Formats: sequence, structure tokens, C-alpha cells
Amino acid sequence: MLKHLKRRHKWIFVEKNQSLIGVTEGEEGPGGRKTTVSISYNTEEIRKMLAIFVIEDEMPFSVVEGRGFRQFVNRLEPRFTVPSRRTITRDCYQLFLDEKCKLKEFLKKSCVRACLTTDCWTSIQNISYMCLTTHFIDENWRLQKRILNFSQIDNHKGETIGKEIDRCLREWGIENVFTITVDNASSNDVAISYLRRKLKNWNGLVCEGDYMHMRCAAHILNLIVNDGLKDLNPSIVSIRNAIRYVRSSPQRLQKFKQAAHAEKISSGASLCFDVPTRWNSTYTMLEHAIPFQKAFERLEDEDEGYVTWFKDDRQPSSLDWDNARAFVQFLKLFYEVTLALSGSLHVTANCAFDEIQTINELLVKWSENEVDCVLGTMACNMRNKFDKYWGKIENINPLIYIGIVLDPRYKLEYVNFICDANYEIGTATLLKKKIANTLWQLYNFYIQESHEVSQTSDDSASHEESVITKEGLADMGWLEISNAYATLLKFIAGRKAV
Repeated sequence: MLKHLKRRHKWIFVEKNQSLIGVTEGEEGPGGRKTTVSISYNTEEIRKMLAIFVIEDEMPFSVVEGRGFRQFVNRLEPRFTVPSRRTITRDCYQLFLDEKCKLKEFLKKSCVRACLTTDCWTSIQNISYMCLTTHFIDENWRLQKRILNFSQIDNHKGETIGKEIDRCLREWGIENVFTITVDNASSNDVAISYLRRKLKNWNGLVCEGDYMHMRCAAHILNLIVNDGLKDLNPSIVSIRNAIRYVRSSPQRLQKFKQAAHAEKISSGASLCFDVPTRWNSTYTMLEHAIPFQKAFERLEDEDEGYVTWFKDDRQPSSLDWDNARAFVQFLKLFYEVTLALSGSLHVTANCAFDEIQTINELLVKWSENEVDCVLGTMACNMRNKFDKYWGKIENINPLIYIGIVLDPRYKLEYVNFICDANYEIGTATLLKKKIANTLWQLYNFYIQESHEVSQTSDDSASHEESVITKEGLADMGWLEISNAYATLLKFIAGRKAV
């Protein structure tokens, strides 16, 4: 019996705390670098990894009670008893609580000032949800992103949203807030006003919250593009119906492939549907469909089912395809700008102003296009919506300009040049004055905070000598302004050290 056990069941003779040699994969996934480590049997650690498996791979809790899963685990590690679904549910929740405590400590240590982003929507079950995300720079000068809250709310009223954000900030211990980015719903104006009152009591705002409300640039782009889609909607609907016919069955898709082969179409793109609420998916759908125009026309001649499909609707005509080409050509820039502004793992504040001005110049140029009436009409509709949000300087958060001023590739001189080139003399003068005043206000705010921190650290720096007057800013040379920026950076680094 002993010989049999040693030959067939060696695991019995492995001591409980004996370490084994194993190979683990890197965080980047199956293709990542593998590392050889020493692994010892630990029931709690295995249960934790099982909970991580359920969460990361989005498995149901009942997966642990599956017969095949239990046989696999028993073969892999006979000493481990697979928990029930109720136990793994408790393990997942405990893992959530542990990670939440770690994140609280990380925020307390590394988050000096947070920029928040929030959005609300209603599910198909008519349940309202709200998500709150924070971005901040840690002590190592790296951009961090964390989802703080994903919760159900009663409605989309501004006060309800404001109270939920207030509750979430108090729960996470976040008091210093720089900006809150929201979409352009009127209820968000009420939410921002509510939060401004609350955060003022915490002394956590920059410049009394004058620059806290940041309108989502990607959402404004969505509104601008949707206005341009109105006149082209019949053409888009007809092409979408043609794609729906092809994708409705494998036989029809095969006929379409044969038609594309007969027309010698070599495009590697495949037909795809769009999502009505996402204009960039409509752009992708049309971009993929345009190379197959001749294949659709061949179906019209050879496939009776294709003609019958459009019994109540019209087939895509040559005019519809021309409209689609104009649309794709025009919307390509908007698509690229949306991708640039939607980045969450890199800083986008320094490129927002440049992208907005690029779109403005394009709309002005194409709205004056008399050769292509479709393109000109679409640009005019978009320009009207653009002027509503970004046409008046009082509607734009000044931080959009400050972001590019602090970019060493552009600085203040570049912003002044763009203002003179794109606005009338009076408007440009007011805008440049507004930017200078904002710089002055922000500089003095941080100098004052630096003075307060210095007093806490028994530093005897003089605050009165550091404050810049509004009139003095205009007289400062580039050397003095560079020194002011250097002082600001030193303050930030010093405050993180404190």
C-alpha cells in the first residue's frame, strides 16, 4: 500500500506548508512575461484567487458548484475544498471591502486634488444609475484614474445627483476638488451649484469654485454631429437597411460575398451595424459599407429577396452613397478629435483648446462651400450648435485655455495668436484679458496655499512679496512669468512632500 501511495498519490506526502515551484504570468495577460516563484499551499490565498477569477472573468457564483469545475480543481489541488456559491459570494464581497480600504489609503496618501467626472443614464429596465470617476496626479507625477461609485439613484434631478456625489465624496474622504466634468443636461447645472455650496464649507475649492463646472467636450461634439445628421438621416437609414438585409442570414451574407467577389472588391473591412445613440458607430458603419456600393447594386439586379426587402422602404440610391461619402469625409476629423479627447490614461487638458479651434476652422471653411450643397448645409447646422456652446467666450471654462498656456510647446503667446486669428478684435481682446486674469487668480491662489503650508511647516516665507497684482501681470516679461511658473511647480512638489 505504501509503495502504491508513493507511486500514484505523491501529493499525500507533501507537507502542508512545503513550498512548490510554480510559474506565474505577468499582469499584462497570457502573452506577458512569466516568472518562476515559490508557491506554498494556502487555503485562504486560493479562495481569494478563486474570488478574483469569478470577478475578473465575470463568472456566475454558481460556477463553483459545477461538476466539471469541481473535478478540475480536485485534479489540480486535491487538498482544496471548493466552497459553495454562498461562500464565494461572501468572499467576493469581502474582497471588495478590502480593496476599498486599500483605495481609501491610496487616495489619502496620493490624491492632493481630484478632478471628477460623472454621468447618469437609465437602463432598459427603467432604472437610473450614476457613475462617479476621479482623475488625479499621484506623488510620482503619474495620472491616476479610479471609479469611486456606481450606484442606483431615484431620478436624474440635479439635487439628487448633487446629494449622491456629496455622499460619495464624504465616504471616500475627498475634500479638495478642482473640476467636475458633466454633460450638458440642465439638471447638472443644479447639481454643480449644490456641490459648490457644500465644498465651500469644506474649503476644498480652487478660487471659490469659479472654474469647477467643466462641460464634457465629447458630449458637445456628439450634439454637434447629431445636428449635422438630421438632413442626411434618410440616406443613412437606407444604407443601414441594406446592411441589415445582408446580415440577417448566412445565406444572404454568402450571396453578398459572391457579389463583392464578382465586382472585384478587395476591401478587408466587414459590414457592421451602428448604435443609434453613438454617432461614431454610424461613421464606422458607413466607412465600412461605402467600398461595397457596387456589391449592393449587383444584389439589386440578381437577388429578388433584396428588392422585396425594401417593399416599404427605399433602396440606397447613388445620391445616398454620395451623401454617405461626404458624411464620412467630414466626420473623420470629428471621430479623431473624439478619440483624442476621450483618453483616460493620458492628459487631455493641454490639447482641448487646439482641437476645438481645429473644428471651428473646419466648420467655417465648409459652411462657405458652394460646390457641395449637402456638405455646406451639414456644416451650417453644426456651426450653429458649435456657436451655442463654444462660440461665446463666456460659455467656455477658462481652464481650457490655461491647459495649453502651461504646455511648454505653446505657452501664452500661441494662445494670443490663435485668439487674434479666430475672433474679432474686440472679442479677442476680452478673451486675452480673461486668460490673463485667470492666470493671475490661479497663481495667487496657489501662492496663498503655499504660504499656509509653509506656516504649518514653520517656514517664514513672505506672502505679500509673492502676490502678483492684476496690473503687474501685464508688465511682466517672459523671464518673470517663467519664474512664476517655476514657483508654482515648486509649490506643488513641496505640498506633496508635506
